[in-house]
Amino acid sequence: MSKNCPSCNSKNIAKIFWGLPADMGSLEEELNRKEIVLGGCNVTSYDPKWECTDYHHRWR
Repeated sequence: MSKNCPSCNSKNIAKIFWGLPADMGSLEEELNRKEIVLGGCNVTSYDPKWECTDYHHRWR
């Protein structure tokens, strides 16, 4: 992934998965590798898309 955190410039970022997963088993490997993080079940059109896995800063 070529993105950096706009707050700390870290390259350790993950895509935020919004909504209720039907099967957590299918996401477990990506969660363990910190490729995705869970965002929650309440989804809006203004939710952030990325999270810095070092400092938990979220942005669009």
